[in-house]
Amino acid sequence: MSRPHIIYILSDEHAGQAMGHAGDPNLRTPNMDRMAAAGVSFGRARANCPVCTPSRGTIFSGRHAHAGPVQGFHDVYKPAAPSTATVLREAEYHTAYFGKWHCGTVRDQIPPEVRRDPGHYDPEAAARTPEFHRGGFQDWYGFEMNNAPFKGFYYRQNDVDPTPMPGYQTDALTDMAIAYLRDYDGDRPLFLVLSVEPPHWPLEAPEASMRFDPTSLKTRPNFGGKPGLREQLAAYYAMIENLDWNIGRVLDTVEKTDGFRDNTITVYFSDHGDFMGSHDQIEDKGHPHEESVRVPAIFHGPGILPPQGTRMDLFSLVDMAPTTLGLAGVPVPVHMQGADFSPACRGADFDGPREVLLEMVGAPRVHFDYVDWRGLVTDRWKYAFYETGHEVLFDLWDDPYETRNLAHPKMADRGDLADWRARLLELLEATREPYFDVIVQHGVRPDGPALNISRRRRDGIAPSWDDLVRNA
Repeated sequence: MSRPHIIYILSDEHAGQAMGHAGDPNLRTPNMDRMAAAGVSFGRARANCPVCTPSRGTIFSGRHAHAGPVQGFHDVYKPAAPSTATVLREAEYHTAYFGKWHCGTVRDQIPPEVRRDPGHYDPEAAARTPEFHRGGFQDWYGFEMNNAPFKGFYYRQNDVDPTPMPGYQTDALTDMAIAYLRDYDGDRPLFLVLSVEPPHWPLEAPEASMRFDPTSLKTRPNFGGKPGLREQLAAYYAMIENLDWNIGRVLDTVEKTDGFRDNTITVYFSDHGDFMGSHDQIEDKGHPHEESVRVPAIFHGPGILPPQGTRMDLFSLVDMAPTTLGLAGVPVPVHMQGADFSPACRGADFDGPREVLLEMVGAPRVHFDYVDWRGLVTDRWKYAFYETGHEVLFDLWDDPYETRNLAHPKMADRGDLADWRARLLELLEATREPYFDVIVQHGVRPDGPALNISRRRRDGIAPSWDDLVRNA
């Protein structure tokens, strides 16, 4: 077999700073660290669109969310849209998917079993993924979303009703993927995705992982002061350590299984980050700040990839599909917008992107803090333009925790904001931005303020809270 097997381990809401080898002083992540030491970890990897659905569309299409097959929260992977799975199938790969997909929610596709037991299932979350919205994956053991790690379920192949998942979701899905790997006897290389929700909220972990004392956690300098943040962070860490243990189980299975040993590339990454209590936010994302957009991205392939440890290239999730194809020796289609980082993974000379497009497309609108924006990040600078006309600019060298918005009206007037707008517009034009360029160039001052009548949220991190939102 000339082409390697490829395994994705994809988590949800794991901030890239929250790993042992990334410098988190609280966590023990020996298996993520093991992958990085024996392979390569991209230490500044970013999610281009830090919310579940469009980020996943970016991952599997190699296109930015605003110009891809999945353009917003609860959008679907278009039936005829090419994906990593469809391209690899053309190269004689077999494909299998386990776990959260969230790119195929059709709201009236509610199975009879879900309708019979609304106390156990959230009907919206438990919708069955239609076959033609599965991104071309052949074997299917997936679901749209659970958001209940101890009440998990999945859809087995083309079953109409969901199958309950025993125990804790990460453990159960890993059990299923391991059994599949051990039983795999196909003569084709395998592309398998193991996609788990934790550490996505609700912050719940098995008791064996709940070892953290909230009062003794070492928090980031921008950590907030709201009540309960430390307790939530302790549970978040527990979920990550449970995930790390399960990653170790997959790696051990690969090493012990004929046909996979020495011929498998395993990639661990997340669809976006989480504020983890920084900036007074937790169980949340959706903004250009580092805790929201930074993600793990670790490539591990003993016998295939050399040990490099951490590299600081500007990798982002739009690069995942072309890089995967490059590692498989498959030509990258012209329709993919990301860069092929496979030379970097192999330790070869590599001249990667000098800036990364960041964005929020089709924000979920569950509260006022979810708004659309477009931005970019370089080695040093991060800039974003919000749909409300507000801007943010951070100097990541002088202010790595992003506590000073240099574009805020209270800061000294910056003559370079026009330059940042121009650079952003160039990126948007190059990636076929359909509308946000109009907002940047011709936007009008909104009437305001808007009255926030929600009881669940009274503030946030969007710059519009300063002057365009008034709490009832």
